[in-house]
Amino acid sequence: MSKGKFEQSIEQLEEIIEQIESGEIGLEDSITQYEKGSKLIEKCQAILNRAQARITELTDDGSGQLKSPSDDQAPQERE
Repeated sequence: MSKGKFEQSIEQLEEIIEQIESGEIGLEDSITQYEKGSKLIEKCQAILNRAQARITELTDDGSGQLKSPSDDQAPQERE
């Protein structure tokens, strides 16, 4: 199974952090990597916000109560 965008972004972010913390790269490269890391954080936050909104949509019945999983599915008639 391939990794999703969120997981890939987290891996990239971890690599950037390791590079900066290790001192492997110079100041200019550290700044460039920091900028990339900031963009990855924004991307991950957007993905999490969409996931949270979707979960809320799936579980909130409008009155602040959680829906049961069967609320979204029409009852199936038995043959």
